[in-house]
Amino acid sequence: MNYKSTILALFFLIGGMASSKAQDIPKKDVPDAVKTVFIKAYPKATDIDWKMKGSNYEAKFDLGKVDHKATYNALGKTISVEKDIPNSQLPAAIAKSIRIKYPKGRIDDVDWINTGGKITYKIDIEGTPDVNVWYSADGKFIKEVAD
Repeated sequence: MNYKSTILALFFLIGGMASSKAQDIPKKDVPDAVKTVFIKAYPKATDIDWKMKGSNYEAKFDLGKVDHKATYNALGKTISVEKDIPNSQLPAAIAKSIRIKYPKGRIDDVDWINTGGKITYKIDIEGTPDVNVWYSADGKFIKEVAD
């Protein structure tokens, strides 16, 4: 491969990686249907940032001092809602499972997630190594991803 082809390939690779992540967008580019549903659900939201995630619109915002995230399709249908919760609000069955599975780990952050009425928890665990784990509301382990 010659020099120009290498540079061109690198350019497309970097561009593809950048486009695969969520893209920040200005509020004016969010469809009115999405903004209307969001404002009705969260009239007291502050520090609102909008992103495109694939074809969906994601709002990251604060309610009081709590971080939230809500994802909508272009028609304003809610895909999921997520919020930080204190470690103390983690269901006991999940906390027990984590203590057993990760005895040297420390729970750093807990997110409560509602996707179409299905509740899950994402827990960031610091330890060796750091991991993110997901559990169902009834305490069943779903998956683990290295952090």
